[in-house]
Amino acid sequence: MTAEAGGPGSTLRSLLVLLPGHGIGGAELHTLEIVRAAAGLGVRVALAAEPAFIAALSRLLGRLPGLTLHPSPGLGWSPERFHESPVDQARATSRLLEETCPDAALLPLPWPTAGIGPRRALAAAEVPSLLVGHLVPLDGDANAVRALGGFAAGPGRVVAVSAPTARRLALGYGLAPGQVGVVPNGVVVPPEDPAARAEARRFKRQWLNLPPDAPMLVFAGRLDKQKGADLLPALALALWQRRGATVLALGQGEMLEQLAGLGEPLRLPGQVADVPDWLLAADALLMPSRLEGCPLTFLEAAARRCPVLASRAALECLEDRAGEMATLIDLDSPYSLTADACEGFPPGPRSQVLVAAAWRHAAQFDQAAMLRRYLGLLRGLVA
Repeated sequence: MTAEAGGPGSTLRSLLVLLPGHGIGGAELHTLEIVRAAAGLGVRVALAAEPAFIAALSRLLGRLPGLTLHPSPGLGWSPERFHESPVDQARATSRLLEETCPDAALLPLPWPTAGIGPRRALAAAEVPSLLVGHLVPLDGDANAVRALGGFAAGPGRVVAVSAPTARRLALGYGLAPGQVGVVPNGVVVPPEDPAARAEARRFKRQWLNLPPDAPMLVFAGRLDKQKGADLLPALALALWQRRGATVLALGQGEMLEQLAGLGEPLRLPGQVADVPDWLLAADALLMPSRLEGCPLTFLEAAARRCPVLASRAALECLEDRAGEMATLIDLDSPYSLTADACEGFPPGPRSQVLVAAAWRHAAQFDQAAMLRRYLGLLRGLVA
């Protein structure tokens, strides 16, 4: 199903945004775009997160009219304190509700259990809330949700960034499938600029001390098994030996030290602020993920006409259309993984068909369309 916009007569004056994570990932970056859009329409936005997280948020957002930042100890979900953390989250949320008296709340969910505590406080206070599911395991994390007392009923809506994610979130929260809507992620689609592409390709290869025409693939995301970072050594070595290509892994994570020993085939520049420029420079984006919601990196690549090599899990959001927009790589065995990657790189004539289809998808579900939907839903909460 698709979430519908709120009525034109609805008025949203103040919004509490609760970030239950501990760092900046796709869910947080996505939420900050909604914050910018709401603030730009004159909504007073109170943004709450763990104290250690606030400085980074401030740098990313800059000065926005009507925005206040609220350091909130205990708001972040801590799996290692499984039963205690939701209690802390609920208390932190209750304090924030008293401080800010919002018309509505926005709660992005990096994981289903991360929203149990805040939702409990929102429901008890009868504050209408919009929950947004970004990443949900195959079983919906249903056992963990039940162990924490279940999903609290209350006013508001629940949506997810893709249809498969919505189905799993409904399963985990014990909701009917139709009770979880879908708002696809969207990014800004820039106009085609051959000069900018040529400059990015030249500059990035120069920065890496590579020849101007050196084949290069980019991986962008957390360096962990969920993103398939453990598969990068085999992929990078095969692409280096058979195609003379360098794999560039942009990001930080638990596997950084393990990946550092491969040398030339796999470069590790760490977290970067200009992923879109790297996608302009790359010959392809590499996505060997085991679990995704609606990955912004794919959309950024599609918007820049960068070919994509991805697992089916990475592009699950596209369901049966994934093979129409990317070259699919099989994660079932080391042989099929590297064989598929090397067969799909360098991009051949069919790749242009895939790139064009991916670009059309990104243009249809762009950031402006996404933000209109979210702002409509938020207004609808107080209609």
